[in-house]
Amino acid sequence: MEVIVLFFLFFAAFAYALLGGADFGVGILELFSRKKNQTISKKTAYRIIGPVWEANHIWLILVIVIMWICFPVYYNVIVTQLHIPISLLLVGIIARGTAFVFRHYDAYKDKSQRLYDRIFQSASVFTPFMIGVVFGSLLAGRMVLPEQTLTYTFIELYVFTWFNPFSISIGIFTVSLFAYISAFFLTTSTQGDEHHYFKEKLNRATIAVMLSGMIVFGVALWENHAFSALLFKSWLMPTFIVLSTALIFLSRKLIHKANLSKVLLGAQVLLIFSAWAIPMFPQFILFQNGELGLMDHSVPDSVINTMAGALLFASVFVLPGLFHLFKTFGLLSNPDEE
Repeated sequence: MEVIVLFFLFFAAFAYALLGGADFGVGILELFSRKKNQTISKKTAYRIIGPVWEANHIWLILVIVIMWICFPVYYNVIVTQLHIPISLLLVGIIARGTAFVFRHYDAYKDKSQRLYDRIFQSASVFTPFMIGVVFGSLLAGRMVLPEQTLTYTFIELYVFTWFNPFSISIGIFTVSLFAYISAFFLTTSTQGDEHHYFKEKLNRATIAVMLSGMIVFGVALWENHAFSALLFKSWLMPTFIVLSTALIFLSRKLIHKANLSKVLLGAQVLLIFSAWAIPMFPQFILFQNGELGLMDHSVPDSVINTMAGALLFASVFVLPGLFHLFKTFGLLSNPDEE
């Protein structure tokens, strides 16, 4: 049953990165567009990604619930020591969602639309950045074991755990990755001038992903912390990274085959997740002193079994519904067939 729970935890995080990334990336692309082209980005995003953007938060909620119920020690460490970036992340989600609704459904189209646009665009960059900072903090080697927290100052425990070069570099990489995912979705879902416009966005986002990825590894090697040791500890991590990079070029070559290229995009994101999760399992957090596995101090088997059963039962209803939703609004179709 633990395998089932871990699968859904991993799958939910992956789905949020892929589908939520496409959603956040829309605002990133819009922010870095010329003023005359922002209307193109906005209208196309509403048509292709807008109808399903709310569904993306299912995955984030699922990750939180599974961690809270099944892995409370890890949940406590994360939400306590990273409460500042997590709070900022939630503020970004709320600001972005509010701006999205007001700029789209506001009955009065006046100067306030500029404010909504700016909030939406800024929050679309800020929120993924904070997601990356939180994720990077788990690998930065600055986290503290629960029993050792009393020996650290407030700054060491609640600031330096996330405010460090490596976590910030992961935040930059996440922004670039989400822009890349969104540009890829929009390129494969458009035709004509729109297709060429978003293809140019995809070219720039691809360069940004590769450069920011190099910065991440450069910072890791420069700081010489535990994450850099993982690069050479096992052949799995460098293999997944190389395969993910290779798929960038393959998916670009096959971008005219919309469905196949989207599968390859998903494989790229999956490989990035695998490069982190598989070599480190069962320790998904790098601590300053000592180790703590995800399964350590686990809850009773009855709780795990109940959660696994609930996840399997819910998936029978939720996953087909999401598939139908994506199919209805064209996220799984080829634009040439429309």
